[in-house]
Amino acid sequence: MLKTLTTLFLLLILSSANAKEISTQLKLEKFLDNTKSLSARFQQKLVDQYGFLLQQSAGSLSMQRPGKFRWDYILPYPQNIISNGKKIWIYDSELEQANVRPYSQLLASSPVNLLDKNQKLDIEFIVKPMPSNKDQDWIKLIPKNIESDFKEMQVGLKNGKIKTMRFIDNFDQQTEIEFEQLLINPKFEASYFEFVAPEGTDIVGDF
Repeated sequence: MLKTLTTLFLLLILSSANAKEISTQLKLEKFLDNTKSLSARFQQKLVDQYGFLLQQSAGSLSMQRPGKFRWDYILPYPQNIISNGKKIWIYDSELEQANVRPYSQLLASSPVNLLDKNQKLDIEFIVKPMPSNKDQDWIKLIPKNIESDFKEMQVGLKNGKIKTMRFIDNFDQQTEIEFEQLLINPKFEASYFEFVAPEGTDIVGDF
């Protein structure tokens, strides 16, 4: 009898964990499915494998499917990363230089890569549950592609919306991005995602 009760208890635990995994996965997939555009402010930090802070930055993000986005950094120095879906421009106003590259060279570890897609998570990732923390529902995404530039992504959702994204690279360094003032499906002018180089800008790369 005791053995039977123990077995039932273990089954209940496994069932509860599996239900939570599916629930968080469905929440994230629903968010991605309903999000055609977004805007937010963000705080970003990079820590090494020992937890020591290497870099902090902040700014704003705007994106619109397919392939259009702007990362406008304010800290630690001004920088703009702009994509029109074909080209990505990285502009440094202090250096008066813009680097341009094809959109196809976007790193897999860029948050935009996940936000720009509308598909089932388990097509590209092994999906694993995580415990709730900081009022967020968490899920772990492990790339199926062994050549990915990160080995693990952790996504935290609050009230059904992405709040935090963490990327752990192959050197165990962790990039964490926390979003604030998130707006879903705002309208943008088409020109908002086009880069116009200021006069005197040195342009390098594939343009």
